[in-house]
Amino acid sequence: DDVHGRGGVMIEGEVQRFLVGCALASLNLLYAREVVIRAKVPPGWVRLMLFLPCLASHVLFPANNFDPLKETMAAAVSFTNFGWWTNFKLMGLAFGRGQLVGKVGSPLMFLAAGALPIKEEGRGPKHGSGRRTRSASAAEAKVARDLSPSATLARACCRIPVLCTVIYAAPRLQVGSFALNLCYSFGLYAVLGFIFDIAGLVSSTVFSITLSPHFDKPFLSTSATNFWAKRWNLVAGTLLREVIYEPIIEGSMTALPSKGSKSRNPPKPSTARRLAATTACFLASGLAHEIIMWYMCGAREFGWEWTAFFTAQAPLCALEWFIKRQTKLRFPTPLAIVVFLTVQLTIAKFLFFPPVVRQGLDQRVINDVKRILGLP
Repeated sequence: DDVHGRGGVMIEGEVQRFLVGCALASLNLLYAREVVIRAKVPPGWVRLMLFLPCLASHVLFPANNFDPLKETMAAAVSFTNFGWWTNFKLMGLAFGRGQLVGKVGSPLMFLAAGALPIKEEGRGPKHGSGRRTRSASAAEAKVARDLSPSATLARACCRIPVLCTVIYAAPRLQVGSFALNLCYSFGLYAVLGFIFDIAGLVSSTVFSITLSPHFDKPFLSTSATNFWAKRWNLVAGTLLREVIYEPIIEGSMTALPSKGSKSRNPPKPSTARRLAATTACFLASGLAHEIIMWYMCGAREFGWEWTAFFTAQAPLCALEWFIKRQTKLRFPTPLAIVVFLTVQLTIAKFLFFPPVVRQGLDQRVINDVKRILGLP
């Protein structure tokens, strides 16, 4: 009972500090909104310079207020959400890009979109002449059902048994084995999914924000391109596209005018430019993950394996594109899924999982999840 009492006190302290982090992010976001609305600072480098104190505080607060060796999950969530995702949203706003641009008129919506790890529903072009097809309407209705508060809550609850299975299965599997790495992959999916589901539940019920799915059955991916662009962690993927990919494709950090300009429909980007943009996205993602790993391991080392793992995805996607374009080679869907998982888990075996095991991060995550869930 004494152990559970201390654990409860720790969790309460972590929640309080996380809420303080949310309050800090809210103040920073309101300041950024004032820079845009009242000061009327145009998109560009000057606006980014005015945002720099906010960006720095989002990194420094979790780094100085959470112990990653003892409060592993709270530290990881705080550092990743505020230090990476919220900061990327502010960087996008600095150059007139991203989902915060359309939220400056509503303070509450602006705060929710900026502080929570969510992906708002996209507003792409309509089919054909503006009419929605029956299949498109049916697909939209299905997405709406899947993202309803009740469905989101049910999905979050369903991830807990997955986590429990991973927690008790992992110690029985051989270190470095395909089975253990696959088990850890499901565990990572369950943890991230639970975080996004809770954030989505708050966004949809409190702020009435219409969301897009944050995952789309990633273990059914048929290629690396399909996995990273359409199925895995679409919160991070969207931010990387807005802050890294689109500026390179457009040749401008500041968003191009959307109306009344010849630059509205720029020339189709070359293959080399698309490859450079894709590589830059994966490199930025790798560096962000590397910094998170460095922080989570008590600032002990930069192993660069995570940077290499994510950067390696760029030539893999390019190879897939080349094969698809230059040959008629097509795998049946079940075989494509098996090939993709085998290739990814092979790369991960040498680059993603070794630093996790070497630094004991896997065991610390397992122990912390057990502590939070009150498991023996």
